[in-house]
Amino acid sequence: MKLTLWAIGLFAALTAAAAPDPTYTALRAARPDGRTIAVNDFAFDRDAYRITLNGTLNLLAPVEGATVGAVFHGNGQYTLTPANDDERRALRIQAGDEKLTALSETFESAVFFDAAMIKAAEAAGGTAKAGAVNGEAVKAFDDFMKRERKDFTTNFHIRVLQEILDPLPQPLFLAYVRGRKLPPAILAFDVRGVDSLRLFDIGDDGEKTLLYISDQTKGGLWYMAHEKTAYDAGFTKRTPRVADAERYVIDTTIAPNAELSGTTVMTFTANIAGRVLPLALARSLRIDDVQLTPAAGDPAWTPASFIQENPEEDADAAIVFPAALKAGTKYLLKVAYHGVGKKVLRESGDGNFTVGARDSWYPNVGSFTDIADFELTFRTPQKSKNQVVAVGMEASNKIEGDQRVAVWKSTHPLRVAGFNYGNFKKTTQTDDQSGITVDVYTNPGEPDIIREINQALSSGGAGDEFGSFGGGVFVNTSALAQAAYADGANTARTGNLFFGPLPDKRIAITQQSAWFSGQSWPNLVYLPYLAFVGSTVRNMLGFGMDMAQFVDQVGAHEVAHQWWGHQVGWRSYHDAWLSEGFAEFTSGLVLEMRKGTATMNNFYEQKRKRILEKQRGARMTSDQAGPITQGIRLSSWQAPGAYNVIVYEKGAYVLHMLRMTMRDTSKPVPDEAFMAMMKDFATTYAGKNASTADFQQMVEKHATRNLKISKDGKVDWFFDQWVRGTAIPRYASKLDVVEAPGGKYRITGTITQSEVPENFGVMLPIYLMFDKNSIGKLGETLIVGNMTKPINVEVALPKKPKSVTINAMHDVLAR
Repeated sequence: MKLTLWAIGLFAALTAAAAPDPTYTALRAARPDGRTIAVNDFAFDRDAYRITLNGTLNLLAPVEGATVGAVFHGNGQYTLTPANDDERRALRIQAGDEKLTALSETFESAVFFDAAMIKAAEAAGGTAKAGAVNGEAVKAFDDFMKRERKDFTTNFHIRVLQEILDPLPQPLFLAYVRGRKLPPAILAFDVRGVDSLRLFDIGDDGEKTLLYISDQTKGGLWYMAHEKTAYDAGFTKRTPRVADAERYVIDTTIAPNAELSGTTVMTFTANIAGRVLPLALARSLRIDDVQLTPAAGDPAWTPASFIQENPEEDADAAIVFPAALKAGTKYLLKVAYHGVGKKVLRESGDGNFTVGARDSWYPNVGSFTDIADFELTFRTPQKSKNQVVAVGMEASNKIEGDQRVAVWKSTHPLRVAGFNYGNFKKTTQTDDQSGITVDVYTNPGEPDIIREINQALSSGGAGDEFGSFGGGVFVNTSALAQAAYADGANTARTGNLFFGPLPDKRIAITQQSAWFSGQSWPNLVYLPYLAFVGSTVRNMLGFGMDMAQFVDQVGAHEVAHQWWGHQVGWRSYHDAWLSEGFAEFTSGLVLEMRKGTATMNNFYEQKRKRILEKQRGARMTSDQAGPITQGIRLSSWQAPGAYNVIVYEKGAYVLHMLRMTMRDTSKPVPDEAFMAMMKDFATTYAGKNASTADFQQMVEKHATRNLKISKDGKVDWFFDQWVRGTAIPRYASKLDVVEAPGGKYRITGTITQSEVPENFGVMLPIYLMFDKNSIGKLGETLIVGNMTKPINVEVALPKKPKSVTINAMHDVLAR
């Protein structure tokens, strides 16, 4: 009976929903209708693109009285001239041509969505002529539609719909081109920013021009840049997103079979007027109903149409309102949805679950970059032993009928909401030194992943961390909980010291059935099972030293995101290192506090090697792939793993270099200046999305003498070299020490810097080695460009050093 009532309720909700939007329906159905325009040497520019057409434009059927698209047949060519040196370098890597200055491609057919181009073609070639539908044009358009659904899995029609219903002063240019030499490509100029095309969610910085190649081997982002005029003017501009969320009230039901359904009420402000609102929502969550009301006054919910194609294809979600939203007005949007399959929450054996769709398990208008308050209600089977752990604080937990209802609320605006679900055992400890309370949630059962381990191992027992379990092994959850607590407490202590205390004094660390991946949410951390598998079993399973280092560092890295990623966000993909690189740097600090300077030194030596090496399957070393500010675009077919190496590892190394440059060993707290800077940065940008330029300004504010090596006293030199540049120096030193009169010692010799631009400068430290465990810093010397610098200095010392060396603490990233 309960199931029947539920089905009736769902049917009522479905029948109450608004009908499909007729404009979208017409747009999706539009095909070549027989109208044609002949074009001869017809050329037009779209920012960095120059496009020339000789042939026929086969127009698509009009929508709302306007022709927005056409299929071209004939001889066409596009030339892409990069806007700056960074984009030229990136395009050279993607094209595999070190001498490339502009990319040209010819084609016989293409699909264009560009109403302005069609009008210009009519002006040049005459009014469109009616005739029979061209079969080749229909075939070419059908190929585009198949690619949209199956390969791009991106609903471009939503963006074109915005162009019809919510046009902006600069029109959209979107083209699908099947070239003669290159794989199929998407060319675009979009004033809303390339993320609005929804090919990806890279976190653009307002870049408007795009070349995206569709290919299993060489595919991806080949070009992505601001307008060429913006670089010339030194000023770039972002079009605001359609809406900014202020609050999410999310009511989620988890069925006994782990399928998820829910209703989300989002409070948002419309930034720009319009009828179309794109939403982020997992493809396996299907929208049932959408209602809208102004936030002010008594709610009078109005049905709204929604767009959501096949979940396995171009399933991007969007709302189409019956009337345009008013810019600056606050609204409530209510979306009801249900799950299809178990892709959001997947059972992983014996009360363990894996959460998928981690930032889109609820409809939203931007996670991580758009902060909001959250109220999360979870309804789970009353008889189940499973429970929910979520972001924020648990406000209530009670039984209502045959459900357990738990409510979690944020104590301040958050960037994203997350949860974990399973049969957990909770242990709680408070670290007196940091003031942080760590709740650890472990599962006492045997998940599928452990059964897989048992199948791989021939017999049980692997030290204190494991015991026999059916002839195999199982995770000792007591050891697991203690290890997780130690990660939380050690990171909190280190973070408090270097970055200042967090606003929240509680963090939950949960066991997750995923083997390798960890993730950090506000107040909530997922740690993978591998983090709790002992070294003996790891070795038996064939994991090497890299995996041991991952296990030693993953907990601190994920907890560090409470500062870097959640307290302080990042503006765009160019600035992702402010999250990932800073978190990786923090894990190195924690290692240093736990295990000493030698361990920290090895930490950066391993990073140095990975930065300079050619990874398996790569055609170039990671450092050659591009600068830190290239972000996710560092990964290409020539260097698939470069993003992780450069953003995470080089990002951490650069922050370490800042620390070492600012260090003053004559002070009681040598890192005093660095700590002050990081605390200022964490406080100033709490709840904000910082950019690399913001961090540079903070460094300049706290810059010590060793950072002020340029005449203007700024730190552009450091960021240009290490963050926005790719050069890495090579050093050679020949330094001797001899006794001098008066109890002094004379240090003489040379230091050579090479393989750098002529204006490349560093303050290179010189160290005195007394014995294995005793090292002292003599000072620094400024080296600029490719040069050999003589060293001749006399210093009073208590005893003669055994040797003199440079860069002993990985102060400068070097070859």
